[in-house]
Amino acid sequence: MSGQPARYFAFGPYKAEAIGPNGWWGIKNKNGFNCLTFTDRPGHVFALEAEAKRLADEWNNGKVFEYPPEPVIVPRLPDPIFDARFGKYIRTQYFNYETKRWTPSIVEKEGQTWAEAVDAYVET
Repeated sequence: MSGQPARYFAFGPYKAEAIGPNGWWGIKNKNGFNCLTFTDRPGHVFALEAEAKRLADEWNNGKVFEYPPEPVIVPRLPDPIFDARFGKYIRTQYFNYETKRWTPSIVEKEGQTWAEAVDAYVET
């Protein structure tokens, strides 16, 4: 198995504990948080009793954990023209009580792009 503590929650000592009445076991860190995760089973945070106790013993005996690198988040570059158009589009919406939806006042005509429709609309 590939059980290891969740990233940023790897604080020993670790203790295997039963969680709930269904026979599920987790491994709690020093703060009492179930930090068990599996790299080969994403989303799984519980194990059987024997496996949880074995993993807790391994972790308490100094096992080194390897985590994948952090994802690189590329920030959105500001686009003042799009931001102004989108702001105008949002400001011109109204709530339609018949359809129970927000409805834009700006409507694209056939052959017209969204940007052209927003630019042609005059706010009052």
